[in-house]
Amino acid sequence: MYEENQKPLPPGDVTVLFADQLAKMQAVTLLVSAQITPEKVLQGADRRNQQHFAAICRRLLLPGSGIQGIGNLAELAQLARAGRSSLICLNHRSNLDVPTLCTLLEDHGQIDLFHQIIWIAGRKLEEDSALTRTLFHCFNRVILTPHTWFDMEHTEDKLQEARRVNLAAERCIARLRHEGWIFGLFPSGTRIRPGNESTARAIDETDSYLKMFEHFILCHIDGCTLPVSKDQNLTHETPQLDRVVYTFGPVQSTDQWRAAAAKRTPQADQKTASALAIMEDIATLKGLRESNDSV
Repeated sequence: MYEENQKPLPPGDVTVLFADQLAKMQAVTLLVSAQITPEKVLQGADRRNQQHFAAICRRLLLPGSGIQGIGNLAELAQLARAGRSSLICLNHRSNLDVPTLCTLLEDHGQIDLFHQIIWIAGRKLEEDSALTRTLFHCFNRVILTPHTWFDMEHTEDKLQEARRVNLAAERCIARLRHEGWIFGLFPSGTRIRPGNESTARAIDETDSYLKMFEHFILCHIDGCTLPVSKDQNLTHETPQLDRVVYTFGPVQSTDQWRAAAAKRTPQADQKTASALAIMEDIATLKGLRESNDSV
């Protein structure tokens, strides 16, 4: 699969290489306000454009791309449909991580699994360019204000509104977690940036999310088709061809996993222990996959 993509890409950023697909997406999307309010934290997918976004992602995949452990994701989905709160935690390589998963699941005949996921997303993508918003309106998401936003200078009114947004997002997750949905979380809260080790660490808030769910699975993403080059306007980043593999680990009890994580780092508090352990365990999945590939 994807053998047709072995020819090198022409030069240019996303807007140049995929102008046709982007134009088709904009033609069917109403431009909406980027203002984030407590009433707008939950946003459903505009599926009309998923096929166009998938075409972009599919063009960048090299042979060997795919999903391992898809049965684990299906098991989690079944638990969610039975009313058990369920979470996926993934490492974050690029802004195409979510749509590429959508594409691969469609190519594996399992697109329904993707439609069951609500992504926990920071407000930056929603407040980026209009074209970026068009792209990310393709997916179910609950929007919140990340801790890094509060480190910047804002008026007191904006700070209060941001806190209200986060409270609304938390209540939304709590309400929907038993209604058949899986929630998707990137524990690092940002994409991995080469040379910046802090971007590969999980944020302390990760443990607060874990406590909200009964079951979770970890997923390791190997490969990157849109390397980080900008903090804003992903459409002007430069794509690359790559082999992208998502490896899903087994379903785990969050309570049991958190207790084990605390024992692994007894000198740390629970938040720190969970943050350290979750990225270690996600990285371990890559080693297991490579070991299986060599057999």
